[in-house]
Amino acid sequence: MFFLPFAPLLKIYYGTISFFTLALLCVYVISAFFGSKGQDVRHFIPALLITALSMLVKLAYNESFSNSYFLFIVTLLFLPFIKNEILKKYDFLSLTLFFVLGITIAAITSQFLIYFPSIMQFINRIDFYDSVRLAGYYGDPNFYSAHISAALAGTLILLLKSGSKKRIVALVVMVLVLLYCGLLSISKSFLLISVCLFLLWISKLLFTKGKISLKFSIVSMAIVAAIFLLSSTIFTDSVNLILSRFSNDNSLSDFTTKRTDIWLNYFKHFIDNPAIFLFGHGYSSVLVYEKAAHNTLIQLIFQFGIVGFSFYVLWLLFLLKKFFNKILFKINDLMSVLILLVGCVGPWLALDMLFLDEFFLIPIYVISGILFLNNDTDDSLNVQENNADIRVY
Repeated sequence: MFFLPFAPLLKIYYGTISFFTLALLCVYVISAFFGSKGQDVRHFIPALLITALSMLVKLAYNESFSNSYFLFIVTLLFLPFIKNEILKKYDFLSLTLFFVLGITIAAITSQFLIYFPSIMQFINRIDFYDSVRLAGYYGDPNFYSAHISAALAGTLILLLKSGSKKRIVALVVMVLVLLYCGLLSISKSFLLISVCLFLLWISKLLFTKGKISLKFSIVSMAIVAAIFLLSSTIFTDSVNLILSRFSNDNSLSDFTTKRTDIWLNYFKHFIDNPAIFLFGHGYSSVLVYEKAAHNTLIQLIFQFGIVGFSFYVLWLLFLLKKFFNKILFKINDLMSVLILLVGCVGPWLALDMLFLDEFFLIPIYVISGILFLNNDTDDSLNVQENNADIRVY
């Protein structure tokens, strides 16, 4: 999680595969080697079906087999075996802390390292009126801000669970830092998702049973933070720039930055090409009118078809069953789960994540957050498989 914001930079040279991806691959393979004994391997069925389908489609369309394709298949096969790592060795607080630290360092250092020729090619600065849209090392402000939305959701969840005043202060500072880094992108989607996250968070905080003193401490810190935001030009200037982007929206197409037009083109492509709708393009670098789908769900169907998408849903269900086993969500935590989903997966409705490491890594982060919510303690995820049954109450 710490190195994820640096992933595009961790290469021998521009255009090659990231060392971050290779490291993830090693983690998956090692976890499978040491943790596969006695484990449920039913996820192999949909994974192999996706593999067979995509290979046949590639051969039919004479598409090449790229390195990213093989990495995707290996991840489908081996990712579920990191279950033991997640359940026994990690805690959600540490994951979020390292994630926030990585985002912060990447966002700040990229503003200074842009003057170095060897790193300049990894940094994209988009001129916007009298300002600049920044994106860390990710090149695209929306992909960059998607990391921040996920980390912000995780931090807010931790803030709801925290009883220590020192930790409350630390988490509030983390929220402020994430907002600063996110606003540098001048992203409309980041602002919208952030507003949704805070509305959900406030609702969860006010309507949850708990100590009045804890709620008072959190609300007090939130008010102080809000006053700081409203009085700081660092935040207000960025917010005004984002709001100015909304002021020019005269239609739904303008509001979504032409994404609705792109989605309609993909839907028309599905209607005109039933074979693509059924079987997809086999995880290949193919676009419609030279435009990416800008929606991960549409991208999934475009690459694997409705048949392959069904296989993926089945694979995802096996993954969730593997981690949660017989765990049932606590009703009181459903709002917290919604916060996680909005912050982590919400940006995917406007982005293409299928070809990125985040397509698998962010769902694992969400799973870790849900396990944290279901754990009896706030500090650790030391969940044992034998104690996996949690009753709904």
